[in-house]
Amino acid sequence: MPKRKDMKKVLIVIAVALASSRTLAQTPKLNIKTRHGLPMEEQRKEQMERLARQYDLKKFTITRDIMIERGAMNHSYPLLTLNLRFLDNDDLALSAYAHEQGHWVLMERHRADNPALFQDLQRAFPNMEIQVLQGDGELRSSYFHIAVCMLEWQAMEDLVGPERARKVIEWKQGDHYKSIYSTVLGRREQVEAVLNRYGVKW
Repeated sequence: MPKRKDMKKVLIVIAVALASSRTLAQTPKLNIKTRHGLPMEEQRKEQMERLARQYDLKKFTITRDIMIERGAMNHSYPLLTLNLRFLDNDDLALSAYAHEQGHWVLMERHRADNPALFQDLQRAFPNMEIQVLQGDGELRSSYFHIAVCMLEWQAMEDLVGPERARKVIEWKQGDHYKSIYSTVLGRREQVEAVLNRYGVKW
């Protein structure tokens, strides 16, 4: 029988190891700033900080620098910027974060692949409507958005589960990038096949 003192040491080691594993899995510290310091901007910042504590965003965080700006369009570069939309819906707010981080996956990890990736996406899904509301109004970026929206969906499945994730993507399909989200929803296997060819993943 091991001595009580030895058992205590073993339990301490296990507790430290478990604590360390939890620490490693936590969302990295996000550097979130507000553009104007407005109350609603601060509210959006607090929402994102809360979500970062609630969910493990480590896998889905490429850039940690984030700006909250009233009236801005959400965009990823040069500084990931989120507007005040979805203050009342955590799942949609989380998906906006994942979407913009998805752009960083393409920029940081696949810059050299992007020309061929664009061509393959265009061949796989020809004649996709790209005008605003259907796409983003520009050919190349609309097709790259197929990859980004697929990454967004995958991230949301991991974070909130398949059912809630699909509800988010279906809601967005009716709101903006309609042809893009329709492509992702209706032809997921084909989209993922193209992305897998280039190792595009979180």
